[in-house]
Amino acid sequence: MASRTLDIILFGASGYTGKYCIKEIHRLTKGNGRFLTWGVAGRSETKLRAALSECQKQIGDDLSKIPVVIADIEDDYSLRQMTAQSRIIINCCGPFRFYGEPLIKACIETGTHQVDVTGEPQYMEDIQLKYHKAAQEKGIYIVSSCGYDCIPADLGVVFMQKNFKGILNSIETYLHVTNEGVKAGPHFNYATWESLVHSIANAKDLAHIRRKLYPTSLPRFKPQLKAKPSIHKTNIGNGWAVPFLGADRSVIYRTQRHLYENESLRPVQVQTYEMVDSLFTVIAMAFYGSLFKFLVKYKFGRSLLLKNPALFSAGMFTRGSPSEQQMKNTKFCLTFHGKGWDGEFVKPEDEQNQPLSPPNKTVVGYITGYDPAYGVTAMTVTLAAIIILTETEKLPKGGGVYSPGAAYAKTSLIEQLQSNGLVYKIKSKL
Repeated sequence: MASRTLDIILFGASGYTGKYCIKEIHRLTKGNGRFLTWGVAGRSETKLRAALSECQKQIGDDLSKIPVVIADIEDDYSLRQMTAQSRIIINCCGPFRFYGEPLIKACIETGTHQVDVTGEPQYMEDIQLKYHKAAQEKGIYIVSSCGYDCIPADLGVVFMQKNFKGILNSIETYLHVTNEGVKAGPHFNYATWESLVHSIANAKDLAHIRRKLYPTSLPRFKPQLKAKPSIHKTNIGNGWAVPFLGADRSVIYRTQRHLYENESLRPVQVQTYEMVDSLFTVIAMAFYGSLFKFLVKYKFGRSLLLKNPALFSAGMFTRGSPSEQQMKNTKFCLTFHGKGWDGEFVKPEDEQNQPLSPPNKTVVGYITGYDPAYGVTAMTVTLAAIIILTETEKLPKGGGVYSPGAAYAKTSLIEQLQSNGLVYKIKSKL
């Protein structure tokens, strides 16, 4: 990769997430002794230059000389030409089940690393199944879900494992998102809604992929962590907890499986939940969720969902974009409720010495931050790309397709997230 003209290319830079990434790449590639070069890529030079101009006005720095590369996801040659110019690609062009794989192929052909911001489990696991060996042969790293989906949750579990000081058996995560100071409005843009519709519509594909990806099951450690009722009270906050339907749990599983198979670490059992402030909101979510699950099964239903995102999401998703002020005032707190035992670590293969008594230790961790959907996503995916370039020796040896926790467990990513606005805390009791 020594002859490449750029360190990083941002693909899909003119989209909503891409514009956030432009600002974060500009900020993070020139700090802490870094002097990394970068450019933007996409189909339209006009839109790319407009995105740079818009970001230039917001940050007050000159971006007019940032290289612009034209590449189209439907033109394999243009993708190879683009990827050959850079050491790593940040891919913000979704839905990834439609637009992700051609760029993966181009990166493998040209020996280029890639990170992305997908939250689509079927896509991520299918890519790992198809391209892990090819990526290893090329010595490149392909890491998906490097945005708000799912770095906070996945690296949060790794953070808990490092700080538990004993044998960690299980973690329940609780996500609470609040809006401070401004009237609530849409939280996500249309591209996120489109990905959600297609992911859930094709959820049945995931079981087939997993049977091939994981032909053997992980050992069942006791006590088994069972899912709680769909709606339940908890001593974490004052609201109600409902199942979290995002990709966190599937990504965490991939990480825990990697750490078990390659580092002899006991895989942590995980259940994921979301906190809701009022019972009325829970009832509304149940109504909209039931309607969504019914419609997404059918072609006409998916068409309705895609044409009317605000109507079928109670305004959470729109064809427009959330205001910058609203995003800045959106706060998230992700709580990790971990249970296990005091004492020395026991390797998972040491079946005779596994603890048999009920867990006697509880550790609670928190991750908090602002602007999760876009600001955090832009920051985390940029740092994920930079880490691959600057801490390659701390990544899993030889390249491959990985989840964030598997790729970055031994790197400084958690510390760099803390230095850039995310707060990590550990305490022994709720």
